[in-house]
Amino acid sequence: MTDMTVRDRFHAVMRSEPGVRTLLWEFGYWTEAIDQWYRQGLRRGPYAPPPGILMPGQMVHGDAFPYPYRLFSVNYRDFDAHQAVGLDPGVIGVPLNWRHSPPFVEVLLGEEETTRMLINKEGITIRERKARDSIPQHLDWPVCDRATWEKVKEERFGLNVTARFPNGWEALSGTYRDLDCPVGIVMDGFFSMPRELMGLVRQLTMYHDDPKLMHDINERLVTVWLAVLEELVSKVKLDFVYCWEDMSFKNGPLLSPRMFNEFQVPYYSRVTGFLRAHGVDIVFVDTDGDCRQLIPGFLKAGVRGLYPFEVQAGMDIVEIRKQYPELLIQGGLDKNKVAEGKEAIDLELESKLPFMLAHGGYIPYCDHLVPPTVSWANFQYYREKVRQYIERYQVG
Repeated sequence: MTDMTVRDRFHAVMRSEPGVRTLLWEFGYWTEAIDQWYRQGLRRGPYAPPPGILMPGQMVHGDAFPYPYRLFSVNYRDFDAHQAVGLDPGVIGVPLNWRHSPPFVEVLLGEEETTRMLINKEGITIRERKARDSIPQHLDWPVCDRATWEKVKEERFGLNVTARFPNGWEALSGTYRDLDCPVGIVMDGFFSMPRELMGLVRQLTMYHDDPKLMHDINERLVTVWLAVLEELVSKVKLDFVYCWEDMSFKNGPLLSPRMFNEFQVPYYSRVTGFLRAHGVDIVFVDTDGDCRQLIPGFLKAGVRGLYPFEVQAGMDIVEIRKQYPELLIQGGLDKNKVAEGKEAIDLELESKLPFMLAHGGYIPYCDHLVPPTVSWANFQYYREKVRQYIERYQVG
């Protein structure tokens, strides 16, 4: 099975087919990490940006898979690293707008020597460094009550979804046919989007103070998103859907399982049910932190996998695999152990990979973006050791 395309291999791994090696992928990197690796021996390709140059508005450089989600852009720093350690090609994503349509008009509210305050395209008031080398400070959000939600709903979450697709969609959709890489989408979730609308504190408070409002928000989101998906699957054969949530922190989820079952599960179930009816059964959720209490709810809602399984938050992929053998898993290798060097890397991989690779449904990589504490030598050693484990415990 050595002549499998990456697309075929992805499906085989997700089905836990025996005799098929898993994918050689990595989650992503801090820009500072790869710029440091260039100084430590990584060969710079002809298209990689000079040191310190960021993509607009990004603190980090890298996506959850070797190639970015957008079809017509490449993160060349990532590409240099992937080429050097022999990673597989990654996913191709359809660039759709899941948020405000139209976006807010960016408004500059004031600036100082190193910072500026503005309303961004998400309608969020932020204070950011002009260098855009750190996460901005969020000050206010577009929704604070029923009245502001009704305004945003009418103006930016209308039922005509045409503008949510790229220009030239009819012609563009044809470019996704007959590709060798998995094709899919990365969309917001039913926790992350309300948070982007009103901020975390107000969101969590509103689940108690105004549950009807929170249901109304997700009802409109699921209606709009299903309309987008209906158009999408009529033109493109999807291999996966990934949802971004980040709904947990180090000590547990940001909302209780009861609230999760009330405010998220019904809406996820409608999306996953639609997708299954159209031949798409690979649905992952990206959430940092300790989300163990929410796994039963995700499975009930039709979500089949999670990533990146942050070790520092107690996410032990071996224990979780034993408890939930049907759960698809990506990530879960401690990036901090990779930073410590060969002995720590050996212990980390030996404690996880023999079991995980033997049971299938798993793609190994670091438990989040690789930080600049990881040297190029240690990263190369770690990736080579992962390859050796895959060759030892899997074939194909």
